[in-house]
Amino acid sequence: MRLFRCLCLATALVSIAAVLSPVASADELPAAIVEAAKKEREVVLYGGIPGQALRPIRELFEKHYDIRISTWHGDSEELLKRTAADARRARSNFDVVVGSDTLMAALDAKGYFEPFDAPSTRGYFKQLLVASRRMTPWRVFVFAINYNTQRLSAEQAPKTWEDLLDPKWKRKFLMANPALHSATLQFLLNLEKILGSKWRSVVEGLAKQRPRLTRDPPEAIPTLASGELPLAIGYTKDKYQFGGPIDYVRMDKYLVSPSYVAVALGAPHPNAARLFMDFFLGPESQQLIANLGDYVLHPDVPDRFENNIKDDQLVPMRIPSASERETWTKKFKEMFK
Repeated sequence: MRLFRCLCLATALVSIAAVLSPVASADELPAAIVEAAKKEREVVLYGGIPGQALRPIRELFEKHYDIRISTWHGDSEELLKRTAADARRARSNFDVVVGSDTLMAALDAKGYFEPFDAPSTRGYFKQLLVASRRMTPWRVFVFAINYNTQRLSAEQAPKTWEDLLDPKWKRKFLMANPALHSATLQFLLNLEKILGSKWRSVVEGLAKQRPRLTRDPPEAIPTLASGELPLAIGYTKDKYQFGGPIDYVRMDKYLVSPSYVAVALGAPHPNAARLFMDFFLGPESQQLIANLGDYVLHPDVPDRFENNIKDDQLVPMRIPSASERETWTKKFKEMFK
């Protein structure tokens, strides 16, 4: 597919050659790319970086390189439509895109990304990296059992997903409705990765426990924090990103949903795109994101999970096909009422 192939003729030939092929891992980007990026003067970012991190990341990047960052924000559906419109015009209006695993996989399947092996990811945990290097993870959402520490001690809280099937937890926990929340649907299907053949009976058991359903995991936080219900299926980051007496159950393995960043195929500012992506995946930017409570992947960046969760405990979730998602949405609508 030759979507978005429009390279700027003014770019030096040596820089064009560097852009057209993945960059080999090294301590830093080649000087030719950095200098060409400075001449491009701008990088256009589609998608979402947490607002509390985006501003300082923008300030650091612009201070370091004197390259302006322009942003466009939209939800997954809006981003799909916008990139499709770019494809119809056979030109890209964006340089870098940031999004969820489901969104980024859909865009990658359409051929919208250029391979780029960012030097700053040299020490990233290999299990989480995409072999094609057309997109790179920068954080993961870690699914867990959260509990109210004023209602339950760590010893009293359920230790495993199977423990949630104990009759004493019936109607005592919250979870996002998998018929409405795609990441929760994905999580339930991926329980097979850590539970094996018994995953389906566990999912059916969770439905029979009649949890209180929400539209998304953050909606459960006030109820959990108040102690009205003692448990919730959510993310480990909830412990740090929301106020209240919340902790997560320590487990041997955790299912995770990565967020990815990628360089657009035929980016209007190809060198600036690579420079920004490498900077975004590097220690300065990753530390700003880690400070918000997210689990980040740069090995030199301490995060709040360092003593409790290790990279080799993370199990990346597969992405259900469209037909599989449709089938299970219907099943979950009946199971979780």
